[in-house]
Amino acid sequence: MSKGYIEFWGTRGSNPTPDKDKIKFGGDTSCVEVRTDQNDLIIFDMGTGLRNLGKKIISDSSYNKTIHIFLSHYHFDHIMGFLSFAPLFDSKYTINIYGENQNTNIEKLPDMLLQNNFWPVDKKMLNATINFKTIENNKININNIKITHALHGHPNGANTYRMDYDGKSVVYCTDCEHPEGSLNPNVVNICNQADILIHDSHFTINDLDNHRGWGHSSWKQATDVMIESQAKQLILFHHSPDYNDNQIAEIEQNAQAKFPNTISSFQGLSLDF
Repeated sequence: MSKGYIEFWGTRGSNPTPDKDKIKFGGDTSCVEVRTDQNDLIIFDMGTGLRNLGKKIISDSSYNKTIHIFLSHYHFDHIMGFLSFAPLFDSKYTINIYGENQNTNIEKLPDMLLQNNFWPVDKKMLNATINFKTIENNKININNIKITHALHGHPNGANTYRMDYDGKSVVYCTDCEHPEGSLNPNVVNICNQADILIHDSHFTINDLDNHRGWGHSSWKQATDVMIESQAKQLILFHHSPDYNDNQIAEIEQNAQAKFPNTISSFQGLSLDF
């Protein structure tokens, strides 16, 4: 491949929404693919969008057979696509799944995911080489890619990830609740002058006031992070399952009035990287 890209496979938060008034921005939950011009494959989160990404990977022989998945946290809407990920069942693939959480060890995650009382798949059915890895020393190097992370507020904790490659950077910050009246300095710092920031925009300003403690941001907080960190392009993400297409379009317009280089993510959105 000649050019790297970022593609959005799931942009919805909390639960899938296959509703007819939520088609434009999509109903699958969090899943973002980053593919470099050297054919490295990075995936952020394993929401329901992972299912269609997996189908594409196994149907396209140009994909790297080593896949790296970084989990922001382990809430169900961010892991529920795991058992529908087609490369799991193919011995050609190696799948490295990374995370860091002081309350939940990622090495225990497969025991939770692979309980066939809840889904008729167990470890014996998975033919790929699958590695669950705790991020150590806040840095992962994958060839020429550097990935760092920072903790941010969310029930049971969550992480912002920054990916730096070939002089470009993308930050993935979802399920993030900033302190009331301020911004989380961990988030602002890791976003410093990023080329692309994918940021939680789950709530309107008014709805955020009524949902303190839920672990999410408003579109305004996303734009405030952009301005303070001097990042370049904002992608609004993790749309509320209660907001229809018109409401998300209105959020996008409001955010653009404050930070013009802003778009709301939608399933199928692809950006050069």
